[in-house]
Amino acid sequence: SWISRRGPFVALERKMAAAVIAQGDAAYEATGTFSDCHSSVEFFISASGLKKMDTFSNSDAFCVVYINGIEVGRTEVVYDNQSPHFTKQFQLDYFFEEVQDVLILCYDEDRKGSHDLNHHDLQGEFRCTMAELMCSDGSTLTKQLTKKGRSGNHGSITLHAEEMQMCSEFLSFQLAGKKLVNKDGMFGKSDPFFTIKRSREDGSWIPVYKSIHIMNNLNPTWPGDMLSVQQLANGDMHRPLRIEVWDYEKDGKHDAMGAVETSLAEMVERPQLAVVETKKGGKKKAAGHIKVLQADVFKQHTFLDYIRGGAQNQAWELNMVVGIDFTGSNGNPAQPGTLHYCNLQGGGAPPNPYEQTITGLASVLEQYDSDQQLPCYGFGARGPDRKVSHCFPLNGNPQNPYVHGVQGVLNAYHHALTQWGLSGPTNFAQIIGAASSMSQRHVQQQKKTYTILLIITDGAITDMQATKNAIVAAAALPMSIIIVGVGNEQFDAMTELDGDEGMGLHNSQGVKTPRDIVQFVRFNDFAQAAPGRLAKEALHELPGQMMKYFKSHNIEPPPVQAHAAQIGGSGGGGGGGVATAQVIEVSAQEAAMGSLGAQVLQAHIA
Repeated sequence: SWISRRGPFVALERKMAAAVIAQGDAAYEATGTFSDCHSSVEFFISASGLKKMDTFSNSDAFCVVYINGIEVGRTEVVYDNQSPHFTKQFQLDYFFEEVQDVLILCYDEDRKGSHDLNHHDLQGEFRCTMAELMCSDGSTLTKQLTKKGRSGNHGSITLHAEEMQMCSEFLSFQLAGKKLVNKDGMFGKSDPFFTIKRSREDGSWIPVYKSIHIMNNLNPTWPGDMLSVQQLANGDMHRPLRIEVWDYEKDGKHDAMGAVETSLAEMVERPQLAVVETKKGGKKKAAGHIKVLQADVFKQHTFLDYIRGGAQNQAWELNMVVGIDFTGSNGNPAQPGTLHYCNLQGGGAPPNPYEQTITGLASVLEQYDSDQQLPCYGFGARGPDRKVSHCFPLNGNPQNPYVHGVQGVLNAYHHALTQWGLSGPTNFAQIIGAASSMSQRHVQQQKKTYTILLIITDGAITDMQATKNAIVAAAALPMSIIIVGVGNEQFDAMTELDGDEGMGLHNSQGVKTPRDIVQFVRFNDFAQAAPGRLAKEALHELPGQMMKYFKSHNIEPPPVQAHAAQIGGSGGGGGGGVATAQVIEVSAQEAAMGSLGAQVLQAHIA
């Protein structure tokens, strides 16, 4: 890959060349969301020789990944295996000019399904930098796990990294087995599942997919599934793939039933592939066949397909609803250093965390809202009537809670601080319900509006189940929720609401949310970062959440408007005029999308 061969040197050359056009690049550098010396990288994790934490069973291992002290995700749990290979991929931007510390904590799962790491046994930790990983031989780095700063018999972690080749194509596929070899003797039949691995430049194989197992069946038909071509083959139709068939065993010691090598280009021809079992001593033996029942590569619509062109072209718009925590734990707003202290008279004090969050996120999202009318609410405050409200308009107008633009939000926030007394408790359900009602009205009016509720809070939530109920209901609407935690609380409950670990939220009736719509970030994690980094982290899941809504509701993007056809004359000259006008229109659109907002929102459109 590019990074593994010349990454730091190419990046340095690009940075030197970029100095020639420093004036244009400076705008991007100032935002903290774009660097000319960066590359999108994905890495995989495997472990070896993990220490047994339980007397009578093997480890149920999973890993938690941190970049610069911020958790970016967790692997799946691999049960009963001391040398697990995780299929979860981690994707991030590698910045040549930054120190990006990587910390991986390996755990043995003790309480199934629990998000609280205190409920699990720590196996050990792995530390490196992204530069160390990318500059290692073959971009593969192995280190012994340490515990309390000491090495020992804790096992090792290996990271495999590769530069991503972005593409928007997906593979819809289904496989079946035919006369597979039996590993369960004459009185039983194997329980087959398959894995797909992709090759690396050093000849090693990385697992990228695992199917379910089918009990007692040597002619299984596995359920169909869909994978991105990037995830499966890093965008390369001819990259070697290896399909391995295994006999499932409860103890995790699965028996190999055979393997076959192929490629995506071959799979789309729907072949019947001969499975070969390698016996001891290297002897090979026929072990049945894998039949490709379906393998169709198709282009997925992208996020930009839905927002390109603005309201005048029937594109989707984003509407942000702001919810601000007015509970007493924020401290006296008149006292400097408290979370709501506002220095409106000048004097050098920086904006408070609420002001910084409003400015950072609203300035991005208002670019995708044609009228820039933003409804703003507070919660947890005591009004002039001495009653506590968990959803009140910041501008004091219940019939029209809208304000115009970022400055309008700030003005309404400052005004509300003079009218409402901080109180409590911290309840989210009512304000989520208000935003959901707005989104529901947009659906009923057939408006192409996606609602984004921004909740800024300092404390632990006190109506957790009611909030879960509200989130599950909101997930059926064109809506997402961004929660920014300010102050020094642990925010454990917020992490539970953010469904990144794949557990999913359930309402009080046991109904699971159809999609993850919550993103939680801690303000303090980005308080010292370059401007724009908080917005990037808070918004980076939004395009994917929107795409899941569009797909689940079979919503197609608006048709491309060819306004350029009206420009230019008749005859041959007119044809040239049309072509030129189309190029100009697209270039202008791309230029507009080069802003901070576009950089954030395009981060995960593929």
